Amino acid sequence: MKKIFVSVLALVCAAMVLSCTDNSTITKGNTAKLDSLSYSLGANIGLGIKEQLGDIPFNLDIVTKAMQEGLTQKSKQTQEEAIEVLQEFFTVQLGERREAIAAQKADSTSTAQPIEMFDTVEECEAISYAFGNDIGNNVRDSKLPIEYHWLLKGFRDAYEGSTEISPDQVLAYLQRYFMFIRPAQAAERSAKWLAKKEKGFGVKKTESGLLYKVVKEGDMSAAATSDEDTVEVHYVGKLQDGTVFDASRFENRSKAQQEMIRKQRPDMFDENGKLLEEDQPIKFPLNRVIKGWTEGMKLVGPGGKIILYIPAELAYGQRGAGRDIGPNEALEFEVELLSVEPVAKEEAPAEATEAPAEKK
Repeated sequence: MKKIFVSVLALVCAAMVLSCTDNSTITKGNTAKLDSLSYSLGANIGLGIKEQLGDIPFNLDIVTKAMQEGLTQKSKQTQEEAIEVLQEFFTVQLGERREAIAAQKADSTSTAQPIEMFDTVEECEAISYAFGNDIGNNVRDSKLPIEYHWLLKGFRDAYEGSTEISPDQVLAYLQRYFMFIRPAQAAERSAKWLAKKEKGFGVKKTESGLLYKVVKEGDMSAAATSDEDTVEVHYVGKLQDGTVFDASRFENRSKAQQEMIRKQRPDMFDENGKLLEEDQPIKFPLNRVIKGWTEGMKLVGPGGKIILYIPAELAYGQRGAGRDIGPNEALEFEVELLSVEPVAKEEAPAEATEAPAEKK
């Protein structure tokens, strides 16, 4: 169902990536004061569903109820259970029923009872609830600061065609929010976070703005000196709120990441759920990573450990990276440097020796 929902969610951000990593909150909001982001987001979802799935007679009351429960994590139905409910309908039944309905409409002589999209009221209610629950979960996972009163109102207004804001106005606001407002907020938040980290015990700052704390120096006589040197490391990457977005060791990954790996790669684990093989370190040339890593890995030697607080301009900049790392996001990395492989240097050709002067 996530693949099905993606087509609708893509409209939410007007083909922009929903990479949002601030300390977001889901609240009801002030019902007397419009929240433009929540209303526009809800309206865009409603417009997208109406356009793409307008022939499906969802129970709108149930959809909005489930959206709220998914957003606030009060649903008794997990997102996985919702996806399971929706899977057969959207991958099999929807296509078959659309074909049957179209064929019946094309037959002008047919006197049969009109074919419905849902076989029963119970099926309609089950699909409507699962659909709304999945939407709510996806919006919550986007980590946006949502006021669900306005999100649901925008969704319902747009779906029912009663919104006072045109689709173009909705899209224009979302474009401005994701392209200008949100990056500016992230830059301000990152600056405050870095300023706080800089005051930490043992934290130092380089000319580039990289903050670092050497936990263990390691063998500095074998430290990397060239951007072309190759290093072997174990690491943990964290967002500003401490959320782990990447790690080389399975045990350091988030619970959600661990569960995903277990489902996708069951061959990696024994019958007791333990890894069959030890996590392998990551190996890469320093000129193939973000600037903060290139610089930071020269500050400790093999056997050392360092914590890097990397400004956005030394990380992924204004574009961010994937779903987890938003624009202008400062990041934290804990890195264990295992080994350094210096770049192979070409030997300079031997200078030609002059023949000894001939004696006269």
